[in-house]
Amino acid sequence: MPVNLLPSKKKDKYWLRLVATAIAFSLFGIGGLILRFVLFPPLKVIYRDTEVRKCKARLCIHNAFRLFIGFMHITGIYTYQFRDEQKLAKPGQLILANHPSLIDVVFLISRIPNANCIVKASLFRNPFMRGAVMTAGYIPNDDPEQIIELASKSLQKGESVVLFPEGTRSVPGQPFRFQRGAAYMALRSGVTPTLVTIRCNPPMLMKNIPWYSIPLSRPHFKFDVNESESFIQVKEKDETPQVAREVTQELKAFFTEECAA
Repeated sequence: MPVNLLPSKKKDKYWLRLVATAIAFSLFGIGGLILRFVLFPPLKVIYRDTEVRKCKARLCIHNAFRLFIGFMHITGIYTYQFRDEQKLAKPGQLILANHPSLIDVVFLISRIPNANCIVKASLFRNPFMRGAVMTAGYIPNDDPEQIIELASKSLQKGESVVLFPEGTRSVPGQPFRFQRGAAYMALRSGVTPTLVTIRCNPPMLMKNIPWYSIPLSRPHFKFDVNESESFIQVKEKDETPQVAREVTQELKAFFTEECAA
């Protein structure tokens, strides 16, 4: 059932949360520059092997995101909880999640030390994020076939891949619109997806909503980690449009039911 947190405005300290949110977003940008210009350059000198360097960069990002999530929690911007978080530690997983909030990927990567990720191609031109996404070897979302191929190779190497099947943040009250890329990745790699249901009540950092438009009551994030082997079968199946469509419908049905519960 959705979490319902409706404490008083005074208890929730709206204005303090707004200031803390502004500080958090500033720190996120500054952190990106520190990674790019301070922490990552030595990695290129110390680790000549590209794959090792990517792994070390992802570990840096993982730890930085964990600190960021902790800062936002300690300052009272939100509360959160994970159910079965330990399942995310297993390597080589295709982790699929719904996408209600801007910081969903930050939460997930903060729990996965060597996560590859499909990110907006525009981040490779963003001065704050460019260093992180390039050094970590994240996959840009500008070429569908390349996304599937690179993600499948990443999974075969034992890396976990984080993907939002919608391709963008959800719009509250509207049905999910899943793309088939996630299904093709699962079929090509033979990896049964791990599904993470994300709920945020009241909603925060939604699509088309500015960062400073925070809810009056403190949001609560809840992450449920689910294995899907019992109802999604991708191993030894042909990578055809019909099968991909069936898997996509199974994913959509799962997330629709879980998010409505």
